[in-house]
Amino acid sequence: MIGASAAAAHAVSHPKTTRNLLIVAAVIILVVPVTLVAVPVSLVLAMGTNGFGGGGGACGGSAPSVEAGQNVDGYGPDQLRIAATIITVGQQMSVPQHGQTLALMVAIGESGLRNLDHGDAVDNTTIGVFQQGAGYGTPGERMDPATAAAAFYTRMLHVPDWQALAPTLVAHAVQINADPYHYAPFWTAAEQVLAALTGASARACQVPADAAAAAVVLVGAIQAKKLNFLEPRYQQQVINMADGTATPDCTIDAHVLQLIVVAVQAFQQVGVSDLNRRCTGTTPGAGTASAHWKGKAVDFYAINRQSLTGADPLSVQLIHALDPFAPRGSSVGQSDCRSRAHMTLGVLMNFTSDFPDTCNHQHIQVP
Repeated sequence: MIGASAAAAHAVSHPKTTRNLLIVAAVIILVVPVTLVAVPVSLVLAMGTNGFGGGGGACGGSAPSVEAGQNVDGYGPDQLRIAATIITVGQQMSVPQHGQTLALMVAIGESGLRNLDHGDAVDNTTIGVFQQGAGYGTPGERMDPATAAAAFYTRMLHVPDWQALAPTLVAHAVQINADPYHYAPFWTAAEQVLAALTGASARACQVPADAAAAAVVLVGAIQAKKLNFLEPRYQQQVINMADGTATPDCTIDAHVLQLIVVAVQAFQQVGVSDLNRRCTGTTPGAGTASAHWKGKAVDFYAINRQSLTGADPLSVQLIHALDPFAPRGSSVGQSDCRSRAHMTLGVLMNFTSDFPDTCNHQHIQVP
């Protein structure tokens, strides 16, 4: 395999855009059947935007094209034509932009987007733009960029949770490089190439400003240990929303993120057990009909390190804390749990319906 040093020289790193978060202070008086609680809350003003779709930017991108003499990030026309082939194959296989960028990252890290007929000192049997070994097919197949790209995508799509993992770890799972972080330096260059050849603006499309702003706040809460997750893959979904690497199947509705912001600022500690299930491929309960499948629901399993059942005082306090900031027509789960406990929610403004659910968390969903 080709070492990182040659290709890394082409990589361009750009500082992340600093998002200015406008914060206002508010005091919410929670009137619940059990207790009266005064809770100070800071809220992201971006809540006025109606969830996803407000971020602008092109989605999907056009078919890739290379202009005469074109140069992108140090890569010339011959290299860009190989990149265009990789992108085209990804589009034909319905691989999202994140996956196409990942394939470009690997091709840059392995060969500098060159169709090499040799490997390196470590393994001189690997060939082609992806430096694939004999297990990928005949020499002719491995030296054909389109066939090699299809083989890479096929294996990539079989990596569990590939859209939620760090791109370099997905690449390592396919390529089995000695260093799992070998590919990380080439991600930015891959993004530049994809954008230049297709006009795609994946970050703007997938993570609107209001969602990203809320996610940035939540990353701070994670670091402060105010926000915990039962599973690391759900924490990674929030991190990817914050840094702009979330893929279409792994996005979280802006309102859901903003409601979690309310929770972490209203309580000392918040535990989340479920977010986007389409990203993880899990289909319990309502399956693909669940709001979780669309990234429009969150399950809270604990508040202040106390487990929630949907029919306990903290669950009710949580619902009342979120209600003023939830979009009209939002819903809460665990109606059967409260019914059995002879508990009512009282007057709510924006949570207009409830439904049965298991009594080991508090489910919140937005329309």
